[in-house]
Amino acid sequence: MKILSNFIYNLKQGLNGLVKNKTMSLISVISVSSALIILGIIITIVLNINQFIEVTKDQVNEVKVSVVDNLDESQSKEVKEILEKIEGVKTVTYKSKEDSFNSMKEDWGDDGYLLEGIKNPLDDTYTVTLKDSDNIDTVAKEIETVVNVKEVKYHQDIIKNFLNLSNTVKKFGGILIIALLLICLIIISNTIKSRVYSKKEEIEIIKYVGASNGFVVGPFIVEGFIIGLLGSVLSVAVCTSMYGYMVEKISGALSNMMGNMVVPLNSISISLILILFATGIAIGVLGSIVSVRKHLKV
Repeated sequence: MKILSNFIYNLKQGLNGLVKNKTMSLISVISVSSALIILGIIITIVLNINQFIEVTKDQVNEVKVSVVDNLDESQSKEVKEILEKIEGVKTVTYKSKEDSFNSMKEDWGDDGYLLEGIKNPLDDTYTVTLKDSDNIDTVAKEIETVVNVKEVKYHQDIIKNFLNLSNTVKKFGGILIIALLLICLIIISNTIKSRVYSKKEEIEIIKYVGASNGFVVGPFIVEGFIIGLLGSVLSVAVCTSMYGYMVEKISGALSNMMGNMVVPLNSISISLILILFATGIAIGVLGSIVSVRKHLKV
């Protein structure tokens, strides 16, 4: 019963503090939610970059080899045999330009009819899968020397660029988030500090009659917890609705071709909610502790 009564007392005092100091409390909530919204944006960007890399990783160790037109069966077989003998090559798969064109129509989905009646501009191709993508430059150069090879394409540079982008977002985002959270700590600390000063005499009396440190500090911790909680709720609402809207628009624009490169909302929401709530509540409580420990002799 004592634990329950202490909990109810701390909760009432914490809520009372928020109401009495509503301007500073509102500023604190908005500050926390703003920092968490930016954190949520950074998380979704990084997760989508990682999703792109995951979806396309199988293409990193693949080289698309286009051959000249009108090769007969023996010439095509000869090209394949030469490709298979190149050191570092794992498999070689042939795909005719007709099959490639039909696959393109399927990828376009409902818009596939736009390709009807158009002369097939594609080439017969071989997909060369490598044992190790680190050797892709060497293998690609050797493939270019093969007779009847028209063009060689691979995508390693794209993946490298996205990896660099992901690392840049993480580094810059990390610095930005740390700066914003420190600002939130200061704002919350000042909010709680003003409450400490306003209750200074009351606290001295409570301490004089034998109240424990936990009893004195409890209401301020609750106040910081509620500030962090409200900021988290607001940021989660903004981030999930904004991301859900973006996913809907992007997936619709990409159609069936690249839609799976975008992380769906239901796959990201739980992690995003947990991170934002944990961060918001932690920063609220920590701000209270810093303020109370510094300005109260308890």
